[in-house]
Amino acid sequence: MAQAGGDATDRISRDGVWQGVRASVPLSVATAVLGAGFGVAARQASLSLGTTVGMTAAVFAGAAQFAALTLWQTPLPLVPIWLSTLAVNARFMLLSASLESWIGRRHGLKAIAAMFVMGEGTWAVSIQARAAGSRDFGVYIGSGVLVALVWVASTAFGYLAAPLLGDPRRFGLDLVLVLFFASALTSTWRGSRDLAPWVAAALATRIPASIVAPEWQVLVAALVGAAVGAWRDARH
Repeated sequence: MAQAGGDATDRISRDGVWQGVRASVPLSVATAVLGAGFGVAARQASLSLGTTVGMTAAVFAGAAQFAALTLWQTPLPLVPIWLSTLAVNARFMLLSASLESWIGRRHGLKAIAAMFVMGEGTWAVSIQARAAGSRDFGVYIGSGVLVALVWVASTAFGYLAAPLLGDPRRFGLDLVLVLFFASALTSTWRGSRDLAPWVAAALATRIPASIVAPEWQVLVAALVGAAVGAWRDARH
């Protein structure tokens, strides 16, 4: 399954795909809870099943979908929804840039397909694999496809089971997502030199909402952490 003509950093193997799938099982649990929660919320907002599943499949961005749902009314305020989605999803520019050595080798539809399944969880799985020495793009594909399928399926389930579920997040299973990211973060720790950008990014998330709107806080924190990291690397 390796790509013809590719080098060691450009292969896609069956083993890599399954590695991405296996690494994303805990992530899929949290994704299923959040997806079901979106399905419940969409039904409460009077969206149809088709519209709910269609949005989930086409957008594939949980935070942006929840943000859009808070603005959903008749007639649709398209500009506010677009701007809100832009603000919430702007963080993906930084996530994709950090995987440029993999994704940058793809062009046209391949690049678009790779970007479509980009998510924080898939990014964390990929970064963790690269930190361990993997150069198999199949890891990214396996993780991204699994999470996308779980997200769509759990949204449909949440919508149909809404009368019975209430808000599935009340069971606390979405804590798995926090634990998953904590595990991925610690696995990429390279020593005390990583402390400054991590602390800077964490502190940036505490900027008051009167200064930075909540929709932009994740992006701002990432930019602050990246800037501190670049400054640290330049000094050394």
